[in-house]
Amino acid sequence: MRIELATEPGDPQRPNEDYASVALPASGEGGALVLLDGVTPPEGDDGCVHSVPWFTARLGGAMLELSVSRRDMTLTEVLAAALARTADTHRATCDLSHPRTPQATVVAARWSHEAVEHLVLSDSVLLLEKADGSVHPVRDTRLDAQPPAVRARRAAVQALPPGRPNARPRPGSTSVRWRRGGTPRAASSPRRPIRRWPSARSPAPPRAPRSAD
Repeated sequence: MRIELATEPGDPQRPNEDYASVALPASGEGGALVLLDGVTPPEGDDGCVHSVPWFTARLGGAMLELSVSRRDMTLTEVLAAALARTADTHRATCDLSHPRTPQATVVAARWSHEAVEHLVLSDSVLLLEKADGSVHPVRDTRLDAQPPAVRARRAAVQALPPGRPNARPRPGSTSVRWRRGGTPRAASSPRRPIRRWPSARSPAPPRAPRSAD
């Protein structure tokens, strides 16, 4: 199997806030991948002494380890456990209830010879190639249910060129996590949104899944 990983910062003036990793068990059967797209916070206090790269590295690392070592857990449960583990590492020093606490979009997949289990949270996309060569996008369709005003603000922010100060997320648009009408993202607590993380299974494709943000 050929595997390629590549990420780059959306703004060259900022560090890379993404996380991407793949694990292939020593048995040679199946594998797992995790991709996190860290959310650049607005200017000002975010309640956390750590950076977004710090958060994505720890959350992504915990997700990958659990995806491989705990195949009895669904990817929904893996994400919840990884969030709890990450939160515990900085609960004593940071305000995890702050709406701008470090957060990320999530793509996770775990495959075997029989099926691919996948989970997509927020506006990243997982691409599955079928046996006939067609590509099937897996996306978080809950974003389509957002109020029109929220979708319009998200589109306006995403359309700005990299490097502009206004291109960073604003309060009330892409920085919100689980408020009514907000954008779902992985942040600090797994308790409230746990029921909203749908993981699913698809027949195993002939090639490894691909992800895009």
